[in-house]
Amino acid sequence: MQSADRISLNALRVFAVVAECGSMKLAASRLGVTAGAVSHQVRGLEDMLGVRLLHRRNNSIQLTEAGNSLYRQSDPALRSLRTALEATISGLAEISVQVPVTLATRWLIPRLDAFRARNPDLRIRIETTSANGMPPHSGAEIVLAYFPLETAPPEAEVLLEDRSRPYLSPALLRRSGTSPRLEEIPALQSAGGNWDWPVWLRESGREAAPLRWSGHFDLDDAALRAAIAGLGMVLAPRFIIADDLEAGTLCPFPGEEEVRLGAYVLFCKSPQTRWGGRFVDWLRECAADGRTA
Repeated sequence: MQSADRISLNALRVFAVVAECGSMKLAASRLGVTAGAVSHQVRGLEDMLGVRLLHRRNNSIQLTEAGNSLYRQSDPALRSLRTALEATISGLAEISVQVPVTLATRWLIPRLDAFRARNPDLRIRIETTSANGMPPHSGAEIVLAYFPLETAPPEAEVLLEDRSRPYLSPALLRRSGTSPRLEEIPALQSAGGNWDWPVWLRESGREAAPLRWSGHFDLDDAALRAAIAGLGMVLAPRFIIADDLEAGTLCPFPGEEEVRLGAYVLFCKSPQTRWGGRFVDWLRECAADGRTA
């Protein structure tokens, strides 16, 4: 087995493409070489590492346990290396940011133009995710991740607290009469396993309230649009729906309080680049503005 310092990065890159494509032929097409050249690179990597990375069966391949481990651990680094090379070739600085999709569409992206105006030579790549918690194999330089109540790592930097309350359309509120009861309004579900409503009910002292469950959506943004359309009420923090409140398409359910359900947490790669540091400082400014608004 060779020393790790002498392992071919090109062979590792070819292996990562094979693992991603699931086929020698497709990998060869993407790389612009022959399938034989791809197979030669992968076999050479196996020889250098002293382990088998692929099971080869007729025209199909399958990652071995060692191959799967190598792919999962090396792919983010290879993506980061590619990003750095592309930035060098283009002459532009670039940072990558991974962020939950609802936070991206409703909070981050609407503010990006202000950052670009200050930093016109910086290119920002946004990657979105719908999962809670820290993405396991993120290659992004900066990660914003959502953690439900009491699940964030103790040392994590909380950028924005999720303090939510029920919101609904003004039209639905009017149709509910002069003294509406929470139990009379359809409750829209958007969190995996519908965990957020039970937590809100418990923390607000309404645990026994028999809510009327309505539509179930796989994205917060879809549930918010359903609420705007008058289909029911949805839990949300104010900073996510600030534009809707200003436009009058959503309003809070009367008399209900904000409850802390979780937090958006900030992670940065170390060492941090100069551009990454600027972006993180700007994120903190935006979050502080939201907290004092």
